[in-house]
Amino acid sequence: MSDHLPTDVVTNILLRLPVAAILRCRAVCKPWRALIDTPRFTKLQLDYTAATTKNAVLFVLEDDGDDNGDLRSASYVNGLRRDARINIQTAQVGDAISRQGVTLFGSCDGLFCLGYDSGKVLIINPATRKSHSTMVRVTISPYDFSAGGAHWSYRDGCGFGYDSVSDDYKVVKINQKLESSKKILQSEVISHGVRLNSRVSVNFPYFLAGSQKIGVFVGGAIHWVAGRSDDPENSNVIVGFDLGLSVCKEIPQPKYTNRRSFSMRVGELGKCLCIFANYWGRVVDVWMMKDYGVKESWSILFSVPHPGLSHDYGIRSLGFSMTGHDVLVQLDDRRLVWYDLKNSQRGAGAAQKVTVNGLRTECMDAVVCFGSLVPPDGKLPPKEVKVEKQYQKPRPQRKKRDDFLATGFKLKL
Repeated sequence: MSDHLPTDVVTNILLRLPVAAILRCRAVCKPWRALIDTPRFTKLQLDYTAATTKNAVLFVLEDDGDDNGDLRSASYVNGLRRDARINIQTAQVGDAISRQGVTLFGSCDGLFCLGYDSGKVLIINPATRKSHSTMVRVTISPYDFSAGGAHWSYRDGCGFGYDSVSDDYKVVKINQKLESSKKILQSEVISHGVRLNSRVSVNFPYFLAGSQKIGVFVGGAIHWVAGRSDDPENSNVIVGFDLGLSVCKEIPQPKYTNRRSFSMRVGELGKCLCIFANYWGRVVDVWMMKDYGVKESWSILFSVPHPGLSHDYGIRSLGFSMTGHDVLVQLDDRRLVWYDLKNSQRGAGAAQKVTVNGLRTECMDAVVCFGSLVPPDGKLPPKEVKVEKQYQKPRPQRKKRDDFLATGFKLKL
């Protein structure tokens, strides 16, 4: 049957399947295998999944307080749905994952990245169950007491994203030592290319603010909330590290309607940069930048009165539900909450706490991945594989039985 279907029809059918089913379809015939293995099909499948938000998996990295924990997951074939309870189980991602000294770095294009205290970085595609490990070297060590005198603190940040300039996925680490007055002693941002095994180290003239370690990837850059080294009192600056240019840039912020002081975190929703402005004990305003880099495109997505999304030190957006009416957020590395955008007039009542069954520790980091065929080492086939044409003209009808003899053949009786 597949021999009689045009290639574009087969492509559209395969794109709608989960990744595991697509991989099984590689065994159907050689033309299908060649089609699925092309970089073009990988890109089409990635775009389709991102547009439909299907084949979503919620990953939860447990944390026992010493950066030790197991990776657990819950699958949503038809996209994230608003459930009051989530049942998680040990994640099946191929090779066993060490639970010692592990930190979540982020996710992008169906890949998620884990970092270890040793400098090892593990990139995993949970849909294909393939992984790739690399080392990211740092020059500023938290155990080097010779620099900075007796009064200093060590801070670090991390991130993971795609660089369209070099066509490479990059791991980013920030390491810095600060005096008690927040004067920078040492500060660097390291960008490591996964496919090209490249390394770039540049100065980071900011100090990381608050407890948000995981950077937010939007618009080709990874973002953190930071403060300027020449203005320690101002710690609400959004700094983006451009993966293509390897430079730091400040992101323009909206004209806030509330003049009170607030704490700030950045997030991502629908591939847009977001700001969570927490006015302590009053309200949390969520802003969205619909056109990246354009200050005028900021607008309030929703506001939640206390105690709907109240938190002490951390809030992260995980994604929209499949209907687009709900947002899943993580609060204080301990709670997951659904917020109902459609019924936002209910205020704090529109926020619903999620019970996570199977969680064995109080602390966690969560991330949502969508199934993709992207290899974790970023190495797609260098050239398009020639796909055999699958459409064939209908075979001619068989001749009558009396015409089966070859031309010129004479039968003698």
